[in-house]
Amino acid sequence: MKYVYLGAATDVDREALEAIRGEALARFAETVRGLELPEIEFAFDPVRKQYGSIPLLEMLARIAPADCRKLLAVTEKDLFIPVLTFVFGQAQLGGRVGVVSLARLRQEFYGLPPNREVFVQRAVKEALHETGHMFGLVHCPAQGCAMSLATGVRQIDGKQPGFCAACAARLHARGERYL
Repeated sequence: MKYVYLGAATDVDREALEAIRGEALARFAETVRGLELPEIEFAFDPVRKQYGSIPLLEMLARIAPADCRKLLAVTEKDLFIPVLTFVFGQAQLGGRVGVVSLARLRQEFYGLPPNREVFVQRAVKEALHETGHMFGLVHCPAQGCAMSLATGVRQIDGKQPGFCAACAARLHARGERYL
């Protein structure tokens, strides 16, 4: 049997992880297994003062357990790809691994007072988004869909914590579980 894994280092916000497990990944699998991730300092770019998501995806692909169907990693580190200032996450389209960064999902990152509810909901929506990519979904034109493109937190806030009917139908047509 193949499993969906949720990977994180010990410093990752536990409330966000549990919400991601229960509100996002549980839609795709009856059993979500946990995986403690190694340190990711190797991906740090001292010039950008951020972590490269591409080296992280490569590392995740190497360490994914043999019984892994999909592995979503969650980090507190700020991520980037070379052509963008930052990314909220990245995943292999139709692949096995993806990563979500919590760094820019907190109100405090933008100089605003903390709001745990907003933070956790953003984490769930981004986890759904990256997991959707792993299951083969591309960006959706429906603004409220979790698969819509978000280049800022306000766009994440405008998403629903789920897929639109068209994206859900694409998953079901492929024989994928999505509740």
